[in-house]
Amino acid sequence: MKPLLFLLLNIATLIILIQVSTSCQKQDYSTSINPLLDKYVAVWNNGNLDELDAITSENFELRMTPDFEPKIGRNLLKDEIANTRKGFPDFIIKEDKRLFVGDSAVVIHRTLTGTNTGKSTMPPTGNKVNVPGFSVIFFADNLITGEWIAFSDLAWVSQLGFTLTPPEFNEK
Repeated sequence: MKPLLFLLLNIATLIILIQVSTSCQKQDYSTSINPLLDKYVAVWNNGNLDELDAITSENFELRMTPDFEPKIGRNLLKDEIANTRKGFPDFIIKEDKRLFVGDSAVVIHRTLTGTNTGKSTMPPTGNKVNVPGFSVIFFADNLITGEWIAFSDLAWVSQLGFTLTPPEFNEK
């Protein structure tokens, strides 16, 4: 009886140790999310919008500089990508680094490049842009659920050939 009790206690202890050690291990989200991110960036780079249906949530939330007003829905994301690629047919996102932030987000440092040869929200300038920035991309249940895009609007419009005119000050 004592050997059986000893064996059962050892088995119970082993099971508890296995559960504790596996629950304390940090999950590597990059393994499951990196393929989604690769496909997502590829859509921005190639314009194959139908690929978004399999990798993004229907209620995708996009926020962008300058106002970060939410655009909710996969179709609004598709519209944004199509409009960007219309104005910049050679638009490319070059990734520099990915940093996973917990189990629901990744920060991507990247550079946006392209030549403004098509009409989108403004007339074409023919100028090239090369603007660094970053995106925070959110994910859940193996889908990309949103993106916050940030870059310098001043660098963007300056490279497109626009200038800022300082306000006139009345000297007293």
